[in-house]
Amino acid sequence: MSCQAQLAAAGAVFQPVKMSAAAQMSSPCTLEDGVKLTRTTVNLNRPVEMTCPMALTLVRYETEVMQPTARRVFGQEIATINHAGGFTCRAMTGSNGKRLSEHGHGRAFDIWGFVLKNGTRISVTNDWAARDRKAAFLHESSRRACGIFSVVLGPGSGYDHRDHLHFDIGRGTSCNP
Repeated sequence: MSCQAQLAAAGAVFQPVKMSAAAQMSSPCTLEDGVKLTRTTVNLNRPVEMTCPMALTLVRYETEVMQPTARRVFGQEIATINHAGGFTCRAMTGSNGKRLSEHGHGRAFDIWGFVLKNGTRISVTNDWAARDRKAAFLHESSRRACGIFSVVLGPGSGYDHRDHLHFDIGRGTSCNP
């Protein structure tokens, strides 16, 4: 079964996307087997482009980590993921423009918060350092994401990720939420 068929079977709502030929020739960025997601297993605050394998990995995170953790911690599920984006052609933060970010290949996704089914909002900026259920959810779900994604970064990894969780399926490995 193709990646996009698996993604559709998981319930995601998406459209296939491709970079234009002109963009491919003038840019170091790539978007192979790209999709524009409007919904995964939950709502997204806005559509996002990424590779289909990244989208499938996100769905796996939602079903194996995010939702079970939310049910255990809050007694309910996540309704919406608030994100800062996926595919964007840019250098990796902190590399002085020398190394292309996994975002530049559609293999990364940044989450800044979640909304529970009852409307409760969870924010990395506001809740990461707290000592409550929201913080417990953020810490546990990001730590457990390390078993699914190649790289997981968050406020514990430094200033550049102080307000979001970065997940990617690139070549490197790092678990530093």
